[in-house]
Amino acid sequence: MIVCVLDLETTVSPLGEIMDPSAMHEENACVMAAWLMIEDGKTLGPVQTSVWYHNDQPHPDSREPFQNDLLRADLVVCHNTKFDVTWLVEMDFVLPAKLHCTMIGEYIFARGIQQSKSLKATAERRDVTRKKSELIDEMFAQGVGFERMPLEIVLEYAAADVISCAEIYLAQIADLKEEHNSGLWPTFELMNEMTWFLIEIERNGICIDLDSLSQVRVLFENEREEIKNELEKETIEVMGDTVTNLSSGQDMTRLIYGYEFKSDYNKKAFIKAFNIGLGPDGRPTYPPRMSDSEWVFHVKSNMQLAYRTIAERCDLCSGSGKQHKVTKKGDPYKRQPACKMCEGSGAVYRPTTKKAGLGLIPEGPSDATANGFRADKMTIQRLLVQAERKNNTRAINFLTKYSRLNALNTYLNSFVKGIANHTRPSGLLHANFNQTTTATGRLSSSRPNFQNQPKGGKFPVRKAVVSRFEGGLLGEIDYSQLEFRVAGILSGDKQILDDVTSGKDIHSQTAMIINKCAADKVTKSMRQAAKAYTFAPLYGGMLAGEAPHVQEYIKSYFQIYSGLKAWHKKLMDGVIKDGLVRIPCGREFSFPNAVRFRNGRVSGATQIVNFPVQSHATGTIVPLACVRALRAFKMRNLRSKLILTVHDSIVIDIYPGELEQVKECAVWAMRDIENEIEERFGYKLPIPLDIEMEVGKNWMEMSEVSLN
Repeated sequence: MIVCVLDLETTVSPLGEIMDPSAMHEENACVMAAWLMIEDGKTLGPVQTSVWYHNDQPHPDSREPFQNDLLRADLVVCHNTKFDVTWLVEMDFVLPAKLHCTMIGEYIFARGIQQSKSLKATAERRDVTRKKSELIDEMFAQGVGFERMPLEIVLEYAAADVISCAEIYLAQIADLKEEHNSGLWPTFELMNEMTWFLIEIERNGICIDLDSLSQVRVLFENEREEIKNELEKETIEVMGDTVTNLSSGQDMTRLIYGYEFKSDYNKKAFIKAFNIGLGPDGRPTYPPRMSDSEWVFHVKSNMQLAYRTIAERCDLCSGSGKQHKVTKKGDPYKRQPACKMCEGSGAVYRPTTKKAGLGLIPEGPSDATANGFRADKMTIQRLLVQAERKNNTRAINFLTKYSRLNALNTYLNSFVKGIANHTRPSGLLHANFNQTTTATGRLSSSRPNFQNQPKGGKFPVRKAVVSRFEGGLLGEIDYSQLEFRVAGILSGDKQILDDVTSGKDIHSQTAMIINKCAADKVTKSMRQAAKAYTFAPLYGGMLAGEAPHVQEYIKSYFQIYSGLKAWHKKLMDGVIKDGLVRIPCGREFSFPNAVRFRNGRVSGATQIVNFPVQSHATGTIVPLACVRALRAFKMRNLRSKLILTVHDSIVIDIYPGELEQVKECAVWAMRDIENEIEERFGYKLPIPLDIEMEVGKNWMEMSEVSLN
């Protein structure tokens, strides 16, 4: 086999608030290519280069030598293949169909453990030829691009990258031949094929209606301002005049729990007592097991009750916040230092006898953080249940508004602002999709984030995603109950398999229990919200702190699906035995530090039972469906565009008149996938997969269509 290992250097140009190296930026250019040919594991001569856009070389080199080597290659190898191949496709180079990304390789070998996958870190870890970053780092820091650096430095830097990547590739191929790694081959092949799909959707882009997006921004900003004003008033009621920053962990600890650190507390001792931080595998450390008395002792040793305050004018600076200092000549300093008594605020805060805060209680060591107690999204939801049990209406009102404020900030910063900043003059947004970020193989996206938008038809930002075609439609094809089906496939739980075969709507069943209502009263939004409760036990969650009837549901869940519970135990026993979890496609997850507790549970239990389901659903089945969808679109030469995949769905910009063909492609690519799963991974699905499709003028206002 002939392999072409290559690396491109490009210009970067501003896009909104970032510098963009994308091939889709109309002002960007490819400075040069460096490549090395390998046949049967042996290099064929030295690194070759071709320069196309550089200040030191007014006439570009011919592309022909590079193109000829690409034509005789069976495989292209890069570190971050998606970036380089996207550039080559945009430049109309013809490439072999097979790709090998050494970054993806390192990701698969890491088996779910977080580690840097950069070329520099990988070269150091594998002890191969190092990058020569020192040649360019200082110039980059000064804003000098490759096209303006001395050409001999660029050539030397690029050649080192190619040699490093080639040596990593050969090492990975050798590792894959080891018996304990041989099962990883199918995952290597699928993830590298998935690269072509990601290149396709990134190049196609997503059409954005900026006027609609602007309307959503105004809507969110007005709501945010209203909520901030309400929260400010409610904060004064429970904190007095104490200045409170809702983004500060310590301030939120005072406000929610009514506690603050003592002036002489030992932060290192506090962190050690509650085992706060990250472990050697990059994952959060587990809170220690301790009795209630130990928990109370550590809290009281470091923290004290907070009290409401009254602000009074600082006598030392007369409320100015500045010290009045003069020079020897009697002239005042041009810049007066802050007053030491009031720390520049102009006021001192006298504690009253009234306790501060909302009166909620942290539940144990898992709530402790370096800045006090947790106030994250999941904790707030749990505290809302606590407030409801106590009939603490003030806390309920505050936390509900606070949750909404956080959501609005995310919507405005991550979605509205992110989409607006990255949409190009053409009206297209070319997001960046990442295969090697999450632990499970599920995609993430950046520039901007498209993966974590609220799902369903009520998120206004989705209205700004429209068809680029006059008279066109947007279509979204979604797997039905994919994680639930995968849990049944992996566990062999007979009841799950029977429920799927009989067509039971498990999410509607969950919604009936959670909302205490009859089946005909379950709305689409209630069903959507119930998915979190359906999935929680699949992923090992017990929903501690939820309402009693919800917790009762969780208990009965494992009585109904006893095979799932037995499979969870089998996974944890296997991790204790050999430190690994393996799924049918061959992907593995490593838990080298797992231990069994006295209660029989295993450290990392949530990840141990979560990773297989999430990975097989959205890291195996969905990518294979994406690969097949691209294959189907190419075979039919459709003008419709694949533009997005979000978790377990594929989004398509449908050209007028092609809806029926798109539906046929979706059914073949996503639903009729059993045979290819058996061919690739050597196992047969015991139950069928099912899909649903919606279409509309935009991504929010969609209606279901039949796929029969």
